[in-house]
Amino acid sequence: MNDLVVVPQTRQWNKLKALVLDSVSSPITKRVYNLGLDEFFAWLSVQEPRPGFTKATVSAWRVALESRGLGAVSINVRITAASNSSPLDWLCSPEAGDPPTKPVRP
Repeated sequence: MNDLVVVPQTRQWNKLKALVLDSVSSPITKRVYNLGLDEFFAWLSVQEPRPGFTKATVSAWRVALESRGLGAVSINVRITAASNSSPLDWLCSPEAGDPPTKPVRP
């Protein structure tokens, strides 16, 4: 199953995704990150209970991608988009306050 996932967008999600996408300069990277982040959000939105944004969450996302039969490069690009996205930590937090104003790089 290598189909693209269609994700209903929320205003908060679009704002956070824009922060991540604005932090990269390559148009190709932006396009790939955009798709990867949408897929991650779709996957995350159906997880119960809603996990926080941790290494375990990213590892579970990797397992979900592997179960779809994706190749290593496809998986790594999607994982990189999600794991480099500190605003997602805010989105995943059940007690989230105001959204961040810029990505924080490790």
